[in-house]
Amino acid sequence: MPSPAPARLLLTALAGMASPLPAQLPTARLDALFPPGLQLGTEASVALTGLDLEDAGHLLFSDPGLSATHQEGLHFKITASAGLRPGFYEVRAAGRYGLSASRLLAIGAFPEVTDTGTHDSPEQALLLSPPITVNGTTAADAADFFRFTASKGQRLLLSCAAERIDSPLNAVLTIFNKAGRELATAHRSHSNDPAIDFTAPEDGEYIVKLHDIVWQGGPTSLYRLTIAPPSDPNQIAALPVPLSGALCGWMPQAPRRTFPDPAPQASAAHPLDLPIVVDAPPASLDWFEFTGTKGRQIMIDVLSHRLGYPSDWLLQIFKITRDAAGAEQSEKIAEFDDTAAPPGMESLLLGSRDPSGALRCPEDGRYRIRLADRFQTNQPYQLLLRDPQPGFSVVAFSESPATKGAALHRWSPLLRRGGSALLKVAVLRHDGFAAPVTLKPAGLPEGVSASEITLPGNLSSAALVLRATPEAKSWNGRIQLTGTSGGLSVPAREIIPRWTVGNNAAERLSLRLSSEGCVLAVTDTEAAPLMIAPTETKVYEGSLAGTIEIPVKFTRDPSHKGFKGEWEAVLMGLPGLRQAPVVKPAADAADAKLVLDLKTKDGNTFAPGNWSLHASAHGVIQWQPNDKIPVRELAEAAYSAPIQIHIDPSPVLLTAPATLAIAPGAKAELPLKLTRRYGFAETVSLEFAGPTGRKGLSAAALTIPAAAADAVLAIEAAPDTPPGSHACFLQAKCLWNGETLPWSLPLTLEVKP
Repeated sequence: MPSPAPARLLLTALAGMASPLPAQLPTARLDALFPPGLQLGTEASVALTGLDLEDAGHLLFSDPGLSATHQEGLHFKITASAGLRPGFYEVRAAGRYGLSASRLLAIGAFPEVTDTGTHDSPEQALLLSPPITVNGTTAADAADFFRFTASKGQRLLLSCAAERIDSPLNAVLTIFNKAGRELATAHRSHSNDPAIDFTAPEDGEYIVKLHDIVWQGGPTSLYRLTIAPPSDPNQIAALPVPLSGALCGWMPQAPRRTFPDPAPQASAAHPLDLPIVVDAPPASLDWFEFTGTKGRQIMIDVLSHRLGYPSDWLLQIFKITRDAAGAEQSEKIAEFDDTAAPPGMESLLLGSRDPSGALRCPEDGRYRIRLADRFQTNQPYQLLLRDPQPGFSVVAFSESPATKGAALHRWSPLLRRGGSALLKVAVLRHDGFAAPVTLKPAGLPEGVSASEITLPGNLSSAALVLRATPEAKSWNGRIQLTGTSGGLSVPAREIIPRWTVGNNAAERLSLRLSSEGCVLAVTDTEAAPLMIAPTETKVYEGSLAGTIEIPVKFTRDPSHKGFKGEWEAVLMGLPGLRQAPVVKPAADAADAKLVLDLKTKDGNTFAPGNWSLHASAHGVIQWQPNDKIPVRELAEAAYSAPIQIHIDPSPVLLTAPATLAIAPGAKAELPLKLTRRYGFAETVSLEFAGPTGRKGLSAAALTIPAAAADAVLAIEAAPDTPPGSHACFLQAKCLWNGETLPWSLPLTLEVKP
């Protein structure tokens, strides 16, 4: 098919989109390179396709072995040094509107050809001489055909790289003999791309057909078809920069073992010594057996779907015993299925169909594992059995101003003067890791700021806002985001959608990791159209089950044409806040009042303490940088500087003396003072909790009437209460806005004869 001409290609042209997507303020977006790869040790002229690539005269690569010379317009000459290894490398375009999200460029070891003709029938099939790689694109409602000659018994691997090079092409590969009889077909063999391991049944010519499974196509539906001996070490078969790298890259080192064949029968289960990593051969059913000791905790993972295979494994564990007659008995004691995504990050596909879990052996003895692939894909996989090593990984996603609902955009942040951008961050905890994690940005250019965020142990997602001052200067490059906890320090990896989708629930979506961390661009040639800030700089206070009102103000840049319709303003970035109420100020509104509802609902879970959050506003602006360009309606978003809040565990401040003296066999009165806040005036219930394992200290439950400010709790010590200091608690609770709020107050009782 003809190569795509460089153009401002509309995102709606991407294959698989269900509905048009709103455009955003100009930000460099690189949608395709053609050809999408070249042979190592050679150079090739490459054309870029994308949006807002004005003045894109520079390409950035993830490896110094790649370089580019700007030719004309969106054409570059790329050189791949002979010292590179075959594989996939990232490339970004830099221009007037910042630094694009990366695309993948493939570097191969075989001679290459670019398909620029019409080969949409067997009669017009392009002749190939293996080993070879052909670069092409598919058109809608059409297939590409190729032909090659092979000798009887000659083995060749036909591998189509499409999704692996960030192409939305959902490729199907079929091979025919010269008479037109189908010999093999493949779809999503590995990494969602097709591959056929072919052995020629006779001397002669063979025809290869390549097309999209739903017959879509277009200039971004790129592919690289490689035909070469499968044993060639230069054949590219690995998944490039997989998203699974964030999920399983932390796996600890352990002895490895490979079995030549699967064990499809329980009686032939493979014996294992723990810990171990099993590199299993292709299978759809496999059995393993190990010896466990009582109380030992074993972490279990299967890696298959996370490695790019179209599998769905189910893992079951059986305890093996023998009855009095010596007959074997089998009891299922555990079952592990899919691995869920962290709450709040489901749209980023951080879950998988791979099973993961922990087994604590109930007793000494033999244990047997049954692994079954529901999809019967007969693909290789890894089985990991190991001791716990609690830890975490960190991934970040740059959110477009047009991202709303189930949309997911290819995006790279560009800060205009006074502007802001959002990074969604996920902490992927494993092996029971539940300590707080602090996210620390670093390497920011002068004039750009972002605050640290600490996630408590029960939360895994956060929003990080990058903000530029009105005086910030143009810059682009890589920044660092690191998660730290105790002695652990983990760099964040950036998640990149391979293509943009309007509805990730209905459209095919694929994500990968960047190998370069996170990137950022700043421009001083334009001002941000809107800024949002709290009306006052202070700490806003409230309690669980209550509300916190935060007035905000809007500042608009006068050089822009104005705003259209209502905006949507919301509070965001507070750990545990998954859904906040939306306020819709008018386009010309100068201020708004945002309300943080601290009730446990809509998936929200909050913790007392001091926190930071942000105010955000999303809407449509009318953009016209000069009189020669017509007005465009574009989505835009603004995020405030951190807003400090304090959340109390209840609307009641209960105070009491820290210590109270009491004699054995006597009573003592503990004076209590209640400060009612945030409009609370109801009753408060109080119970005394004596020291654990100690008897002799007690008090009757107390109900403090509504509106009362003072109370007395009578505490009694039995005659045999041992002398000394006793750590106790006052356990209080109240009903506030329909929720029961418990909290506690420590108290030390000094028992003196």
